[in-house]
Amino acid sequence: MTGLRPVALAALSFALLFQGLSCDEKSRPGIEYVGEGGTPVSFRLSSLTPEILLDLDIEPGPQTFVLDTGSPVHLADVGHYSVPIGVHRLEMTGLGLVFLNLPFVFEDFFDAWVPISGLLGANLLKYFDWELNYPDRTITLWPGGFPERDPADSRVSFTLTGGGRYRLSNGDTLDVGATRHLVYVELEGRRVLALLDTGASYMVLKQSLLDSLGTVGRPDHGTTQVVTAYGVIDAPLTELAEVAFSDVPEATRVADVFTVVVPDDFLASLRVETGRQVDALIGGSFLSQFRLRFATDERVIDVRAPSAKRRPPWGEAATPVVPCRLPRPVEVVP
Repeated sequence: MTGLRPVALAALSFALLFQGLSCDEKSRPGIEYVGEGGTPVSFRLSSLTPEILLDLDIEPGPQTFVLDTGSPVHLADVGHYSVPIGVHRLEMTGLGLVFLNLPFVFEDFFDAWVPISGLLGANLLKYFDWELNYPDRTITLWPGGFPERDPADSRVSFTLTGGGRYRLSNGDTLDVGATRHLVYVELEGRRVLALLDTGASYMVLKQSLLDSLGTVGRPDHGTTQVVTAYGVIDAPLTELAEVAFSDVPEATRVADVFTVVVPDDFLASLRVETGRQVDALIGGSFLSQFRLRFATDERVIDVRAPSAKRRPPWGEAATPVVPCRLPRPVEVVP
């Protein structure tokens, strides 16, 4: 469901050992960095997912990563770096700052030809107030908080929840805190809880929810390949007539939003991890219409919509080049 890579649903592709962090986590241990921040950094939006250049201070130098609020860890592909599988703490330059001792999970995750070297996850973004400006194609981190807020923006509440232990293919583990950004949306008038996932090209919906909304007369864009814990499946690609943030539906309503439909079981790991019933992922086919400013400590997103809504740039078929990924099972720790 992404035009470039098998990670449009990478938010859910990690095996997490649940550790009871289902409530909104407010405490943050801090992160090491050098710089003032506040400088907009350009990103590319080739598949409705923001792609940024990061330098991990190892060969081969700066590489392209997806900025992925759905990913609980930073992930780098061993096919793009001469680094063994494992957790490696590195110095990273990117997003206008230099980060020290940042943990990266190195795995054999991407096909060799995919021009993406990794994911920068929400376990960095959650330490900042930050702006993701889709219309202007920029991202900005503010270490000391936003210098000012625009009262004309629409405000959307979110929770930051989840957490657990990421298990690598070699058996190593990495503990992560709450990274899941959950927000209520209206899907054709139905209010549901969803994961805000900048690493997803499309909206993603459970089959039972789509059935309850109705399928008669709904656009049929064929299927798209999705990689799951159970193998590769062909998932239906359709459209939702209307999607909006529930807190401010009139100001954020978008029509004809491309949406992938998956079996209900494939979103079950989010319920185990967060303790909440999550029915959808909010991806780029909706998010790309907005400028989003995350006031993390307040758990508020300041949302501004452009004057004109835009359709995704794929044409009628909207066919991705490579398959996307859905979650591995979440193991529960007693």
